[in-house]
Amino acid sequence: MHPLLAGALALATVACDHDPPPTPDEPAEHIGDVLPLLSPAAPEALPRDRQAMLAALAPLPTDALLVVYAIEGPAGIEGTLEVLARPGGHRRENWTIEVPLGDEGTRRLAGSTIQTPDGVWIEGREPSTLAPSPLGALADAALALDDDQRRTVLDQLARHRATLASARADEPPPSARVLDVPCHVTRVATIEMCMWEATGLPLRYESDALRLRAVNIDLDASIGEHAFDLPFEAPRARPEFDAPQALRRLLEGDLSALAPYLHPGLRLPTA
Repeated sequence: MHPLLAGALALATVACDHDPPPTPDEPAEHIGDVLPLLSPAAPEALPRDRQAMLAALAPLPTDALLVVYAIEGPAGIEGTLEVLARPGGHRRENWTIEVPLGDEGTRRLAGSTIQTPDGVWIEGREPSTLAPSPLGALADAALALDDDQRRTVLDQLARHRATLASARADEPPPSARVLDVPCHVTRVATIEMCMWEATGLPLRYESDALRLRAVNIDLDASIGEHAFDLPFEAPRARPEFDAPQALRRLLEGDLSALAPYLHPGLRLPTA
């Protein structure tokens, strides 16, 4: 299950066993020429600080992204989900769900999830310790390398991404567009998803339990200064991931230890 959908799908199970009737797709709205923004750009200079190194490790096609979704579930469940993102592994999800309760009215549920390079915090979930994220440790370890080694790391990452891009070039072009952004449609059993690969975000998702569709994409979003701040009271957990060892293997051409962290997505694997 895609992490973006986990909370909404859990809420959908409290309703009944049937989806609402499907509605026709609405025409895509034009947001301008987004094609140059579909692939993250390689860093032009050798990263000298943590922010630049994080952006090189986890790039995005824009510096401030906002995607807003409409959610529809069984028994009249509906709501919204907004995802804010910056390069370097910063993501935030804010969701609101309205659950009809028959004669008792409607119950409103809301929450947030924040991911940074150093941890993931999910509002209301116990325990309150952050799930550790290894991206920050990777950036720190890369900055500790000498310039030649750091350039080799970046060259290896660029080569890996070029290989993936070349493989995608041999595939059929994106088969759909949502809000003027091309996305690749995949189907597994009764689930259909249209993925914006450069960001790792689905722009459309449909299953027996849930319908989710992007209704607004802002490539130059106004994101608050503290949008990705973690609660100061949440204890930080140290990742077990051995970042220096992973980079040593990368310098030798072995990307296996880093592979889970080289693909864009809503949340990086924790370790």
